[in-house]
Amino acid sequence: MKSKFSMRKLFSNSKFVLVLSVLISVTIWVNMSLSSDNHATATIANIPIDVTLSEEAENNGLHIFSGLDQSASVTVDGNRVALGSINTSDIIISAPTAGTITSSGTYPLSLTARKLNPNDNFEIISPVSPSVITVFVDYMRKSNFEVENKVNYSVAEGYHADVTLSYSKIKVEGPQTEISKIASVGIEGTIGGTLKEDTELECDVKLYDVNGAELTDNFFTLSHDKITVAFSVNPVKEVPVKLDFENKPSELDIDSLISISPSSVMISGPEDVLNKTEYVKTEPIDFLSLDNKEINRDLDIVLPDNCINLNDNNTASVEIDLSSFETKKVNTSNLVVSGLNNGFTSQITTDSIEVKLKGSKYELQKINGNNVVCVIDASNIEDITGSISLPVKVKINGSKSCWAYGEYKANVIVTRI
Repeated sequence: MKSKFSMRKLFSNSKFVLVLSVLISVTIWVNMSLSSDNHATATIANIPIDVTLSEEAENNGLHIFSGLDQSASVTVDGNRVALGSINTSDIIISAPTAGTITSSGTYPLSLTARKLNPNDNFEIISPVSPSVITVFVDYMRKSNFEVENKVNYSVAEGYHADVTLSYSKIKVEGPQTEISKIASVGIEGTIGGTLKEDTELECDVKLYDVNGAELTDNFFTLSHDKITVAFSVNPVKEVPVKLDFENKPSELDIDSLISISPSSVMISGPEDVLNKTEYVKTEPIDFLSLDNKEINRDLDIVLPDNCINLNDNNTASVEIDLSSFETKKVNTSNLVVSGLNNGFTSQITTDSIEVKLKGSKYELQKINGNNVVCVIDASNIEDITGSISLPVKVKINGSKSCWAYGEYKANVIVTRI
């Protein structure tokens, strides 16, 4: 037999009642949400502002330097459910007149708002707040500046500090009108006490105008905003300056004929180096070049390793008085070849060489052609054969205080054995 349908039994079933209750609640909530009486308004804040220059303006170098870090808000109206899902990316706030800017300056820009998706279920019902923003537009420029060291410090007596900067130049980038205000770039700081050892100090880079006032605008971008100042501190010592020679006769004493200015210099360097340094030399003078009675030359002063000269310059003015010496010419046929590589032989084709000598009258009287030997230097020949002109070094026998001056060459035929 068929059982009769019973509403009483159906509503007595707790599961049925639970499902029915949920369906009824959802239906009521949907109807209420979609009801025209369920509208609301809301303020959407912190919306980014889109400010864009024209492509032509950007290609010409214009750039917005301030005003882009702002945000705006609007009031919207719509269904409560729809409003709950709106975020700042659903609304576009822009400054349309920014596209008309063609030169540098400060510009007020009116703001407008629109929906990103025109079909979204809400409407913008208020003006943008703020309704106007101000932007600063200028040409982007880059300039290089030398860094001026304004760090205050003092060095202990008997010491010297060699100061170096981690960066001696910096590049500043920013708006053209602001870059033009920069007169100098420097670092400031103070080292306490008196320096006797190496130390370092990190300093902020500062920009100054023509009056020395610091420029604090935040428009600038610096290649380095901090610079380390390193102080290399060493003792100092005063040492005499001596003239150095090449090819000087071994027994010739001309110290009394030499004048050097400065006669001494103050140098600074590592203590162990200074302890071993009794004097410094000039770059050498070759006796082969001393052909005049008076010699006047400016010569570089050669310093020990890791030392610096604290004088105004690194040269010495040298004067040599050779007026007491006489000159003499002698012919010699004493020619020999030296330094020829194995596997080769040579034949001297120069019969004799006239040599110019300088020395005291007494010493020159003892010298004739037999005392002079011309040594032909073949040490630089590698694989060359045939007739060759080679340099000559002059040796004087019988006197250790005379010298030959000038340059000499001799012809030699070189053959392979």
